[in-house]
Amino acid sequence: MKSDNDKISNKEREIDEFLSKFEALDSDDTSQASANVGDTSSDKGSKRNKKNKSKTKGSKNHRGSFLARLIKGNGEPLKDRLFLKENPYYNKSLGASVVVNGKKVKNTPKVISKGKIAKDLIILFAILFVIAILYTFVVISTAPKIDPENIYDSVAQSSVIYDDQDKKVSTVFYNQDRQLISYKDMPKNMINAFVALEDKTFWKHHGFNWTRMAGAVVQSFTGSGHISGTSTITQQLARNVYLPKIKSQRSIKRKILEMYYASQIERSLSKKQIIEAYLNTIYLGFGSYGVYSASHAYFSKDPKDLTLDECAALAALPQAPDTYALVKLVGKDSVTEGNTNIILRDPDTYIANDTSKNRRDTALKLMHEQGYITDKEFKAAYNKDLINFINPSVKSNKSVNSYFNEYVIDEVSHDLQKKYNISPEEAERMIYTGGLQIHSTMDSTAQSVITKEFETGSNFPSLVSIRKDSSGNVIGANGTILLYDYNDSFNSAGDFTLKSDEVTINKDGSVTIKRNKRLNIFTTKAGGKVNYSLEFKKQYVQENGTFYIYSGGFINVPSKYKKLDSDDNLVIDKSYFKDFPKAMVKSGNTLIIKPDAYSLNEKTIQPQAAMVVVEVGSGKIKAMVGGRGQSGSRLYNRALNPRQAGSSIKPLSVYGAALQKSFDYAEKGETWPFVDYKHDKQGVKSYGSYLTASSTIVDEQMTFNGKVWPKNASNSFTGPVTMRKGLQQSINTIAVKIQLQVGNEYSADMLKKFGLTTIVTKGDTSDMNSAALALGGLTNGVIPLEMAQAYATFPNGGVRQSSIAYTKVTDRHGKVLLKSKSKKKKVMDEGVAFIMTDMLRTVVSNGIAGAASISGVQAGGKTGTTNSNYDIWFDGFTPNYAASLWIGTDVNIKLSSMSGMAARLWGRIMNQVPNAKNGKYKSMPNDVVKVGSEYYTKGTEKGRSTYVQPKPTPQQKQYEEDDDTDDDTSQSSSNTNSGPTIPGA
Repeated sequence: MKSDNDKISNKEREIDEFLSKFEALDSDDTSQASANVGDTSSDKGSKRNKKNKSKTKGSKNHRGSFLARLIKGNGEPLKDRLFLKENPYYNKSLGASVVVNGKKVKNTPKVISKGKIAKDLIILFAILFVIAILYTFVVISTAPKIDPENIYDSVAQSSVIYDDQDKKVSTVFYNQDRQLISYKDMPKNMINAFVALEDKTFWKHHGFNWTRMAGAVVQSFTGSGHISGTSTITQQLARNVYLPKIKSQRSIKRKILEMYYASQIERSLSKKQIIEAYLNTIYLGFGSYGVYSASHAYFSKDPKDLTLDECAALAALPQAPDTYALVKLVGKDSVTEGNTNIILRDPDTYIANDTSKNRRDTALKLMHEQGYITDKEFKAAYNKDLINFINPSVKSNKSVNSYFNEYVIDEVSHDLQKKYNISPEEAERMIYTGGLQIHSTMDSTAQSVITKEFETGSNFPSLVSIRKDSSGNVIGANGTILLYDYNDSFNSAGDFTLKSDEVTINKDGSVTIKRNKRLNIFTTKAGGKVNYSLEFKKQYVQENGTFYIYSGGFINVPSKYKKLDSDDNLVIDKSYFKDFPKAMVKSGNTLIIKPDAYSLNEKTIQPQAAMVVVEVGSGKIKAMVGGRGQSGSRLYNRALNPRQAGSSIKPLSVYGAALQKSFDYAEKGETWPFVDYKHDKQGVKSYGSYLTASSTIVDEQMTFNGKVWPKNASNSFTGPVTMRKGLQQSINTIAVKIQLQVGNEYSADMLKKFGLTTIVTKGDTSDMNSAALALGGLTNGVIPLEMAQAYATFPNGGVRQSSIAYTKVTDRHGKVLLKSKSKKKKVMDEGVAFIMTDMLRTVVSNGIAGAASISGVQAGGKTGTTNSNYDIWFDGFTPNYAASLWIGTDVNIKLSSMSGMAARLWGRIMNQVPNAKNGKYKSMPNDVVKVGSEYYTKGTEKGRSTYVQPKPTPQQKQYEEDDDTDDDTSQSSSNTNSGPTIPGA
């Protein structure tokens, strides 16, 4: 197969051969001139003629440009040959004039000849025509091939994300928000408006309007020199789709390609298909590509619903879409309050831009003249001010769906890579330009409600007991700096000054930035190359009583200027300060880093929050919000990152584990081999044969290595209570006692079955201890998404579903590319799950989580609070939905409220989600029996202990909150054997 270069070389040879055929046109017609005047001149002319004839005969072997030879001639400039012939009366020896037949004429070698003028003009036009043909041939023959029948394959199309009701909730694109619609969904007025204004002969021509083109060619010679204003709708379509990189150029080459592609489009597509593709691809300003995006951007409606004046407004835009854009974002100071074109004032200022009004009215006039609209329609729409009918859909930087959207996009990308064996870059390109239809699992109502409630400051606790050092920096319990004071670090101009103890100004002009100060120095490696990253540590600022955190920022110093010294400090070469004089400024022993040199991350309000809602029994994620008060894309998603769980771990690793282990023993015909670990007075008394909801457990002081642990929120003990009561009131001693009997391996294994991926079971620091497994003081914490699915296991009969964020993905033609299905995992017996569901429901109805109650349905769930109120949780469920809510700060700062506030917000949100109130709990399974008022799995009801209600004492209190760990508890190294560990010892 020949290469492209070979093909081009052949084409060049063909062109040269074609040109050589015209070389004979260079012959001179003056050889027959009379020689009776000036013999010397005649001899010289004869010699020249002979030389020319000789040259003509040998032209076949001559290599070179025909055009160049035409211009150079036989050593004579073109100006001395064009339109001139030899003067037969010229005599070099005479003066400026001679007398011929009694008349005085100029004595010049050549004179103008009418015959020569006509001949030369014919030759010139022929040559120009041939050159034009050849140039056109070269341009077309080397142009990329196109396939008009699949024209949309060449168009970047936005992908669309739909919610669980197949309602569009978002579009995904790089820089062209475009969605395609069919011809039948385009109103006649819109089609006619574009045709009337842009190309009135569209329905008749075959791709070109020759009259307009001829006029433009004349203009190119007499006017601006550009070929413009000639494009038909077909040519514009060809330009937009196939020539996007050069479509703004006004050149002959672009025009040739445009015409060539237009002719191919006309041969392949019908007129309806052409106008449909044109209206789907044309740029109409305000980030809108195609009439669908523009209709929604400017008028908040589908194209089929546009009125006549709205159609004309869109048709007026293609000539200058950015200038004519119907809506513009402007600076707040550029418009006054009295400006009648203001659409939106806060937080951003948008105005109605009526620059295109004259062109809009022209479109209406032309529609009227061309018979598309009646007199009445014309008068009703003509001369209307844009502000009277514009209704834009202003896109805020804050999207209620951003966290969910980014999660589902990541899931689709991962699955495309896996199924089709493509790279991450290829998968991303498919998603952002391929026009995919992503059918997500999102409940739009739930997503919107969470976002709305997260914006309400009164739903969240305040920060208390903030400890600061003398410089105003926030410090932790051990005195280490958690957050630097922004106002102490940056001045009003945004300058950040490194002090003399943080930087050294070296004699050679370089500077050394020291480690372990206010800047982080990280070593990075990419593509085998080592680089050093210079970044701000976390800062805080308080504004109007609200606490914000800057999570960091990047100082831009190109890698070639950076290196590490022997102490691992960062050295910036002196040449940097010469090349970037405005970035960093040396001032005495300090270094001032200017705003030009850095970028700070967006400040985030504190406390932060995350919430995930999932559907019971399907694994479908119904809502996901990973933060509050943030905007943009690729945000830090707290719904996918771990935090300490506190007591919210108890139903999974303690109570659920205990009931399941009792079921295991009963199924084998064995009783529970309880062990007295000598940490309390109860020992193994009153447990009965199994741990059940009615088992009696004494809330009393426990001692480990001589130290009292754990503590309860009330700092007191209530004596004997049932297991159910211990869960309802989240009593820490009860949880620790049960977990000791369950054992570390069984508890940890249950957490893994519930889908928690962050559990650490090996190593010097692990979760194999009661502080972690009973009270939630885990090494890495838990992830809200995983907690929501774990709690959904209870009302789902003990079966955990894996998470899915979409049901199917199709391409732009409707072909199914991906289907997603949740995987099931049996975690516990159905009867155990039924009893745990019932117990957790009473935590809300009779326990400390009453604030989480929902009207019309009985919710169940569990609160969670960690040391010093750093994290507060509520994880719960209804028959249809389960949800996990976390509230805390991005660093450990104490909150003013315990978990009751999380329960209240959880209930407030779920009360506004209709689907959360649907469905019914599963009925009692066959392997569950009810004795008195309590439930048991069959077999575990035997040998149950008798619970005697103790007499109330002043110390016995009803718990309103749970405190899961205290300042004395910490994780200890532990082995992986079952039995007791000594947290904090």
